[in-house]
Amino acid sequence: MKLVKITPMALVASLMCSGVYAQVSTSIDSLTVTGIQEAPLTQITLTGKELNQSRVNTPNTAAMLLNIPGVSMYSGGGVSGLPAIHGLADDRVAINVDGMPLLSSCPNHMNSPLSYISPSNVGSVKVITGLSPVSSGGDSLGGVVSIQSLRPVFANKGETLTQGEVGASYSSNATAIGGNLNVTAATDEFSANYTVDSVKAGNYTAGGNFKPAGNGISPSTVGASRYIATNQQLSLAWQKDNHLVEFKAGYQFIPFEGYANQRMDMTKNQSEQFNLKYTGKYDWGTLEAQAYNQMVNHQMDDNTGARTSPAMPMLATSSTNGAIIKGTLPISETQLARVGTEWQGYKLNDWWPASSTGSGNQMMGPNTFENINNGTRERLALFSELEQQWSKEWMGLAGVRVEQVASNAGNVQGYNNANTVGMGMMSMSTNYLRDSTAFNAQQHKQTDYNWDLTALTRYKPDNTQNYEAGYSRKTRSPNLYERYSWSTTPMAAIMNNFVGDGNGYVGQVTLAPEVANTVSFASDWHDANKESWGFKTNPYYTYVSNYIDAACNTTCTVDKFNVLKYVNQDAQLYGLDLSGNVMLGKLPQLGSFQMTGIASYTRGQNVTTGGNLYNIMPLNGKIGLVQYLGANWTNTVEGQFVAAKTNLNAVRNEIATGGYSLYNLRASYDDKKYRVNFGIENLLNKLYALPQGGAYLGQGNTMSMNGVAWGNAVAGMGRTFYVSANMKF
Repeated sequence: MKLVKITPMALVASLMCSGVYAQVSTSIDSLTVTGIQEAPLTQITLTGKELNQSRVNTPNTAAMLLNIPGVSMYSGGGVSGLPAIHGLADDRVAINVDGMPLLSSCPNHMNSPLSYISPSNVGSVKVITGLSPVSSGGDSLGGVVSIQSLRPVFANKGETLTQGEVGASYSSNATAIGGNLNVTAATDEFSANYTVDSVKAGNYTAGGNFKPAGNGISPSTVGASRYIATNQQLSLAWQKDNHLVEFKAGYQFIPFEGYANQRMDMTKNQSEQFNLKYTGKYDWGTLEAQAYNQMVNHQMDDNTGARTSPAMPMLATSSTNGAIIKGTLPISETQLARVGTEWQGYKLNDWWPASSTGSGNQMMGPNTFENINNGTRERLALFSELEQQWSKEWMGLAGVRVEQVASNAGNVQGYNNANTVGMGMMSMSTNYLRDSTAFNAQQHKQTDYNWDLTALTRYKPDNTQNYEAGYSRKTRSPNLYERYSWSTTPMAAIMNNFVGDGNGYVGQVTLAPEVANTVSFASDWHDANKESWGFKTNPYYTYVSNYIDAACNTTCTVDKFNVLKYVNQDAQLYGLDLSGNVMLGKLPQLGSFQMTGIASYTRGQNVTTGGNLYNIMPLNGKIGLVQYLGANWTNTVEGQFVAAKTNLNAVRNEIATGGYSLYNLRASYDDKKYRVNFGIENLLNKLYALPQGGAYLGQGNTMSMNGVAWGNAVAGMGRTFYVSANMKF
């Protein structure tokens, strides 16, 4: 194999601006750097059959992670969940899709990063729940979620290839139907692939009545939970010797998606994204270079027919541009260096046109309300990492990452240039002029200088046990909504909320970056071949300085929705993840049986106030009995158990949820050409509330802060029968 030669000057230049993730995901074996690299013990990778099983009965890519210990999900729309790892969620988790760290461009974070890739187009999932290397990403506090789309496929030397896959799915609850198509044409050097996935669902039904009827919504129906979504992607790839170039163009169109825990629903989300990546192997190591762009056009309004409020169009547009250069440099047989640089530029405009019902000095007119005006957020990062194999049993990893995060925004205005609307006894305070004047008088530009550190060691005395311990320091700067949302008017403030608790939020320009200090210990015991049994543990502790929490803006009322403001406080999170499996044996005609289980516990506390952190998943676990029948059949009986959520955040008036148990039946047949899945979720039609589903706002006068009754949590889905089928051709 001939290696490409480069000059010493070119090598120096590449080292100054190169970085890596340890594994290169291509179809060229020679591009994979081998040697001392080893995945963290808390890293879970889903491919092949495990990936197919995680796709079952969900259009929501975030839900594919829910069988990983330590991972839960903030509920949003049908395709827009937000992963939470060890109590840290949304922007606090490093999430990337095909290497792109995409952002939510919405005051409710409706267009979450994982909504831009459909489950049918996911080629691999990698989640690090514990200590993550600095080369895995920055501007975050906790774990890492890395989703890769389907890898390029090439033909054998001198041949051509055409292949594809088509699939369809149906779920009885909400009458959810979906379809997907994947086609490829390739030579031995060039590959072209097109994927499309579309899904449509109505409002789903809970396992019983959980709130009063109203607005044409029955007591058991979860209002504002219907959705329609389509994702498409065109992928082009070229390979030659030790080089691979990939270009991916993605397009999303969501004409409607309801949010049962938000005041608004998404009436359009249109996204175009372009991703160009180069991967090559040189005589000095491996180089990856990537450039990407995303344009988002986002709209919200209250047009479900399930809520009684006037129209209030809310519009947002954003552009995200970025470049990443990474390199892996084997220094010796026992040393591996990783260095790199990353830049991201983000621009956001969020404005609310005057309502057709607002004129003159009314609440929503005659001006355009400027929520975020010409907001910008620019990141520049450098990192360096060294992995050392000290002996056959011991290895270590240490890395440092430095980042500059600069944010800014222009001046704003309210719906009108006054502090009240109406006259006499009918007047109402808005403080549009007071709040906008105070905001405009501030220095908006903020620049943070952040640094991250990860240091860990692994000990592997033999083939049946492995241990990992270490420390990390991770930093996240506030997002644009945390800094620059400005109106204290309840109607405007409740539109700025990305945690689904029904309250209104006001930003603070001078917020400091969050800094998380984490210590973690992980262990892995298993049989020598990792076939008969295995057991993993991961206790952890995190202390977050300047944690961005909420405080009352002026005064708060118990058991009501209130206007809150973002503030820096200190917090701590600690907990334990457990997972295990054991082969129970094999019976004639019945195949082999395996028992699987996971359990997670997280405790989150605000050290400054002595209270609890919001939306922490209570103690939970799953137990499954899996039957492998022949080479093609896999059948599962699963029980899911969740404790009551009683450690509530008092400031947000968090709603308690009860403990529950759910039972699911699943069966799948896969002979490499045909794949069929069917089953029953929530077999006993249990009525339960989602611990991280937030407050139910799916009906009522949602634009009045307390026009919706406080105290109802969003209910989980009742019994549903599902079936999906895929055929390769």
